Formats: sequence, structure tokens, C-alpha cells
Amino acid sequence: MDREKRVRIVSLDILKGLVMVVMVLDHVRDFFHADAHFFDPCDPELSTPAIFFTRWITHFCAPVFVLLSGASIAFIQARKGNAETRRFLLTRGLWLMFCDAIVVSFLWLFNPAFPMLILGVIWVIGFAMVLSAGVIQWSSRWLMLLAAIVVLGHNALDASEGTDSSFLYSLMHQFHPTFFGDLKVLVAYPLLPWVGIMWAGIVLGRMHLNPKPQLNAQLRKVGGLLVLGFLLIRGINLYGNAFPWMQQADVAGTAMDFLNPAKYPPSLAYCLMTLGPALILLSFLDTRSKWAERLMVFGRVPFFFYLLHLVVIHLLACGLSAIQGFGWDAMILDVFVTRSPELKGYGLGLLGVYAVWIAVVVILYRPSRFWMHYKKNNPEKWWLSYL
Repeated sequence: MDREKRVRIVSLDILKGLVMVVMVLDHVRDFFHADAHFFDPCDPELSTPAIFFTRWITHFCAPVFVLLSGASIAFIQARKGNAETRRFLLTRGLWLMFCDAIVVSFLWLFNPAFPMLILGVIWVIGFAMVLSAGVIQWSSRWLMLLAAIVVLGHNALDASEGTDSSFLYSLMHQFHPTFFGDLKVLVAYPLLPWVGIMWAGIVLGRMHLNPKPQLNAQLRKVGGLLVLGFLLIRGINLYGNAFPWMQQADVAGTAMDFLNPAKYPPSLAYCLMTLGPALILLSFLDTRSKWAERLMVFGRVPFFFYLLHLVVIHLLACGLSAIQGFGWDAMILDVFVTRSPELKGYGLGLLGVYAVWIAVVVILYRPSRFWMHYKKNNPEKWWLSYL
């Protein structure tokens, strides 16, 4: 049983590492692709299948990352009990919210003078952790029911889209900037349905702590049902997505539109499309290989990796901007991504983007491995659990 638990939990680390590597591709594209500052890569009228796929595959990152963050809570709860886990979730959750608003916002912009806070994926993970402190004592059955209600029902709030511009509504369900004087606060990741996904992840973690022989078959079955649910919800085109798909000028354009459900905020269709295949993939990851071991390194130091990858990508973008004659300071931004007509001529083609992606992942491996071993060899240093 102990060996089975170890293998199962490692499979979650491998999946987390994989989605983090894919996440790097998306952020490299944001900073390096020559077309990134001119059009949305998922626009079926302007994009190409290759550009669309480069963006689409990264849609899996945030939902899987939040789901596996929930699984990590289950592991902490198994080791520390409810009371200590609750304290950890409250303190680490608040810490992550602070770091995302202040530190990560700076790493995206490199512009301390620009009054903008970006509340992104790390923010919503922290927010969801704070709320999870109140439900970790619940049984898996009730927690899963609550998660299902949140994920399945949150699109009922779509009716208020455009009519409620309050900051509270933005925190809950709207990708929307709010101004507090000169300070711009962009809620890129509102709470719903991310908190529901985290609660489902807690249940997933408990399943791996007490694995049954048929666990992989169950994961494939549930994953397959979620994929079918996506096809049904997306095909009906009524509920579960704020932006219905439409027939485009060609088959490729129609396929791109169909496979591009709303991510901001994440629609029910988006959650089904991403979490279904992720569960199926997870069922095949309980084996070890050289590549799996390397992915596991990234999966065991997620917050360190996240901060470091933004530093590396943004510094490399400053270097490319200087080489191409724009000056390194062209990458001191006052927008969330590099969509600016002033950067016409900057950037690389899609093959160049993939080359930079591979280079960044290689650069990040040794620091991540060092940090993984440092944390493992210094368990008495409590503050390491916050990084």
C-alpha cells in the first residue's frame, strides 16, 4: 500500500510539472511572438491552426494546476490534521494573494511606476485556499457535491454580465478592471468556478491517498464523461459558455471557434474541455521514466518555478527587444501583455517561439532541482513551505 501511495502521488507531481512546462509556452508566446501584440491567437478569423493550437493547448494549464493544488491540500491534511492544515491554508493563501498582486504584477510589467495590480492564477489559488480552510473537515461526498454545484452553476451569473460592474462582482465572476483613483486592479481570475475546481481537487487527492485497484479506470471513466459533457454543452450552444461558437468561413475556423470556450471567466464548457482529458492523462502517469522524473522536479516546486519563469522570460524579452532595435525598455509595459502597435516588427515567428520555450525550460531545470532538494533537506525551515 505504501508503495502504491507513493507512485500515485508522484503521478500528480508529474502532471503538475507537465502543465507548468506547457504554461511556459503560453507566456513565451505572449512576450516573443511577432503577432502577439496584434490579434488574439484564438480569433478564428485572424489566427492560423498552428497559432491557435499553441494557445489552445495552454488552456489546460490553469484548471489542472488549480485541481492539483486542491490535491496537495489533501496530502497536507493527511499529514497535519484539520487544525494545522486550516492555519496553513489561511496563512499561505493570504501570502499567495499578496505575492500575486504585488510581486507577480511587477514581473509581468517590469514597471513599478505603473499603478496596476493583476489578480491572476496565483491570487485565485490563494483566495480559494482561504475559503477551503472552512470546508476541509467535510466528507469527500459533500465536498464533491459543493464543487459540482459551483462549477455547474456559476454560469447562471452570466445574465449579470455588463450590468454589474462592482468590484465584488469582478472578484466573483467577471474579467474586469476596477479603478481605485489612479490604481487599476485587473481581476484576471475571478473566484468562480476556480474554488469549485480546488474542492474537487481535494477529493482527487484523497482518492490517491487511499487508492483502489480500479482508480485508473475510474479516472478514465470520469474524464470521458467530462469530455462528452463538453461536446454536449458546447454543441447545444445555450448554457455554460458566455460566447457561443459560430460557423466560420472554413472548417478550420469553425473548429477553432468550437474549441475556444470562454476562459475569462472560465465557462463550464472550458472546465469540461480541460479537466476531462487531464483526468484521462493522469490515469496513465503512474509509471517512472527519465522524462517523468524531470517533470516531477517542476511539479514539486510550483511557486518557485512560476516566479522564476516570469523573470527569465521577461529578461530574455528585454534582450531581444534591444537586439531588434526597440531598446530593452520597450519591455517595460503598461498593459497586461505586449499588444501594442508601437512594437510592430518586434518578435519572432512561431518556430522561434518554440525554440525560446525549450531554452527557457532547460534554463529553469537546474534551479528548480536545487530548490526541490533544498526544501527536502531542510524540513525544519517552516518558511520553505510558503515558496
